[in-house]
Amino acid sequence: MMNQAMEKTRTPEEYDEELEAQDQGPLSRWVNFTVDDETYALNVLDVQEVLRDAEITPIPGAPDAILGIINLRGNVVTVVDARTFFGLEEKGWDENSRIMVIEVASGEIVGLVVDSVAEVIALPQTVVDQAMMAVADDRARHILGIVPQDEKLIILVDMKSLSDISAT
Repeated sequence: MMNQAMEKTRTPEEYDEELEAQDQGPLSRWVNFTVDDETYALNVLDVQEVLRDAEITPIPGAPDAILGIINLRGNVVTVVDARTFFGLEEKGWDENSRIMVIEVASGEIVGLVVDSVAEVIALPQTVVDQAMMAVADDRARHILGIVPQDEKLIILVDMKSLSDISAT
């Protein structure tokens, strides 16, 4: 039984090779995270780091989705609540909560508070491209697409929309 479990464990490189061997084209990597029991993903190239905790200083008069700012190694970073941004019910900070430090379209660095960060996955670019074509509704402007993964759906998030938050 132990041998079966060991046989199923693959390195990321082996997984990539297996997917490429299935002729699904080049791969892109995505960081999975959860908000309100839904699985979302950001392109790994947009994620600079993930923080367990930080002291957030509130900004009076800021839009509801902006929790405040943090000092990240001498840089001021705006912190956005993903739940409020996506129009979901508020939730307090817990041991699984994380701040994903990401770069938005304007080049600005933003901290995105999420319920948890799970893993980095590799998706064939053809799957991502097909998912992007499937979402054309203006109400879903924050969503790049939706891809099936195992027995769940992963919502690919559009980073450009985060730079519009001050206009909300």
